[in-house]
Amino acid sequence: MTLEEAARFLRLSKSALNRMENAQVITREHEVSYILMKYGIADTDDRAISMLGLASAGRSRDWMKRYALLGSASKVTNFLRLEQDSRLIRAYEPLLIPGLLQEPAYSRAVMESVTPFPGTDVEWALNLRKARKDVLTRPEPAHLQVVIGDAVLRQGLGGPDVMRRQLLHVADAMTQPNVQVQVLPSRLLRNPGVDGAFTMLDVELGDFTVVMIDSLVRSICIEDEEEVQAYEGVFRDLQGMAYSPDESRELILRGADEPWAPSQH
Repeated sequence: MTLEEAARFLRLSKSALNRMENAQVITREHEVSYILMKYGIADTDDRAISMLGLASAGRSRDWMKRYALLGSASKVTNFLRLEQDSRLIRAYEPLLIPGLLQEPAYSRAVMESVTPFPGTDVEWALNLRKARKDVLTRPEPAHLQVVIGDAVLRQGLGGPDVMRRQLLHVADAMTQPNVQVQVLPSRLLRNPGVDGAFTMLDVELGDFTVVMIDSLVRSICIEDEEEVQAYEGVFRDLQGMAYSPDESRELILRGADEPWAPSQH
């Protein structure tokens, strides 16, 4: 069905439907309910429950209002909305500290490590990354479980002082009951995470899990239940092969005391 045919069937303007499909506006719950009704999808259908849950999106909507992001809906990706609506966030990062645990100076060093696309606003991105951390400190915060590669502890991003502050920040965050970080040794005979970094979001509204994979030019969202289960198995394996949280915190603190000097190349 083309956009024009769908708009005619739903009795919506093409421009309004196009904005909804491209996340240029926030689609309200009653609009989603109407569209589902027109397509003949019952309220009891799992798809309807998930979509209506996302449309109600209480936490992410309040978060966007609080940081005046409603006018920047096209910049705030579905991932960020889902992240704010999650009860559990699981992330594997072999090369970097995950965004939710990054200090501003480290975040800047990460962003400036890659040649930016034209029109990239680094300051806006830094402020957004800071705002994302609300998910860990709000009332009834999300739980964060992270596995990082031990190479992260020996990097020189931003210089020794930046790395030291960053590692101390992670160690401090680990004292919170909803934050768990484990370090994966590099000298393993088997590494389930060879495919690279990924993030899993257990979304409370709608009760479903998605896997997000970021690359330089695009992000991939995996929703298929069997494929999501495969990543859940990988994450369990990574946790089982990583150092315990207590051992990991000791390694992180040791890394903060002896940060590596950056290479001049």
